[in-house]
Amino acid sequence: MAGAFRIERVIGNNVLLTVDSQTEREYVLVGKGLGFTAKSGMLIDGKDPKIEKKFRLDDTEQVQHFQSLLEDIDPAIIRITEQTVQQIKQRTGAAVSPKVYFALPSHIQFAVFRLRNGMDIVNPLLNETKRSFPIEFDIACQLAEWINEQFEVDIPEDEIGFLTFHIYSAIYNVPVGQLVKQTEQNS
Repeated sequence: MAGAFRIERVIGNNVLLTVDSQTEREYVLVGKGLGFTAKSGMLIDGKDPKIEKKFRLDDTEQVQHFQSLLEDIDPAIIRITEQTVQQIKQRTGAAVSPKVYFALPSHIQFAVFRLRNGMDIVNPLLNETKRSFPIEFDIACQLAEWINEQFEVDIPEDEIGFLTFHIYSAIYNVPVGQLVKQTEQNS
């Protein structure tokens, strides 16, 4: 099968960690239902119409970081991330950046950890965030509800503000750090 990818890991129903069978380079493939019946070791045709995005992991350090991140992420967080991506697509019609599949689960996992351990979450940019990104904030509120239901933690509004940055980043492919700087300048 020319142009095939070997599935290394099924991240979720819509995301696969793969290796190009010809070049041995690692890729993350994203597409609705792509991972639904997939299993590690299977091959997927590179021309499969379900593949919406291919994200190449060039840097060895980036690959190792991504793989270690996946080992530690609760599968429920991956499902919540997929729900959020679907919500973004439905609400905005935007094609989301595949980077959301790395950044958002990591952020959620750490937020749940902080809340379970009684750490305060303070967002000095909350009011500006709500004013500047109302649609994204609304989607982040839905995301917070899903997190609350799944993990029985109370996501404070300050954290919803931080989740809003990830939603915006997913839609407009702007790094969260750059977005925070822009928001600081606008406040």
